[in-house]
Amino acid sequence: MVSTVKYPIKEVDINMIPENKVLGIGISESQKTLCKRSLKQYGLVMPIITVEKPDGNLVTLRGEKELSVLKDMNVEKADVFMTSILNPDDIGKAILLLSSLHKELNKISEGMILREILKFKKYNQKQLAQQLMRSEAWISKRLSIAERLNERVANMVLSKELCPSSAQDISRLPKEKQFEFASKVIFEGIPKSNVEKLVCAYGNKTTSDALKETIINSPNEAMCYINNAEFKKVSKSAIQDKHFENSQKLESSLRLMIKLIGELEATFATIDSVVLGNYASLITVIVSKLDKFLKLVKNIAISSGKSEKTEFQMEVE
Repeated sequence: MVSTVKYPIKEVDINMIPENKVLGIGISESQKTLCKRSLKQYGLVMPIITVEKPDGNLVTLRGEKELSVLKDMNVEKADVFMTSILNPDDIGKAILLLSSLHKELNKISEGMILREILKFKKYNQKQLAQQLMRSEAWISKRLSIAERLNERVANMVLSKELCPSSAQDISRLPKEKQFEFASKVIFEGIPKSNVEKLVCAYGNKTTSDALKETIINSPNEAMCYINNAEFKKVSKSAIQDKHFENSQKLESSLRLMIKLIGELEATFATIDSVVLGNYASLITVIVSKLDKFLKLVKNIAISSGKSEKTEFQMEVE
């Protein structure tokens, strides 16, 4: 019978413990500030737990935030809990179990760790769920996020260029579009609340292809359109259900067209005529397309078959 529990505590040079990038995902500057204040006032209350690998290198199992703050404070040595884990896949299990006690990891971190564990092919998802005392659905959802995420976007998260909550939303976009969109999000400083709106708009069946392209290539411009409440929306009750989706897509395209025309009018009013001349051939094509479009609109108005002119018909004429 064990009457005494001894913890394997050892003083180590903390600069020799490499950063655990997966554990570091989602640690904000405000969290680090609070942690620094706590360390100064109370010392290291929450222990740093590490595992020594066969090659002698240490891996952080828990306490990445405290470790990072201590390094920022130029602390050279600290006492850490050390343990030995023989199987590499058990390191990931230990991280997940320890972190779950304090709810420290986000879904992307959990998904990345689960994916690494499964690479060893020692467990299937059902067995891993039993080992971690989680449901199979919990395992499946986390893995799905990690697997949907573009590898280059995942690296942005690991390097802390992109916050994990934004990355989680971006994972819902087509994989080939994610990196370009994520790069624009970082460059244009798009807040995570707007990232969610943009991704939802992209996934909406009624969103036009033109707006989808704008969302990927120019998120800030797309947000101006999405938030634009200048025109009253067409109510669903006014349209037959079977035509509602097409009508919403039409409305989306028309709204984007109105916005683009407004921007072009402002540009034409200020741009130099010599510069404008460089785009003469392109403008000629646009004029031709607009002429065909207006004829189409007039034909639709005429074919409505009403004896009295509607407001729409009078506007077209």
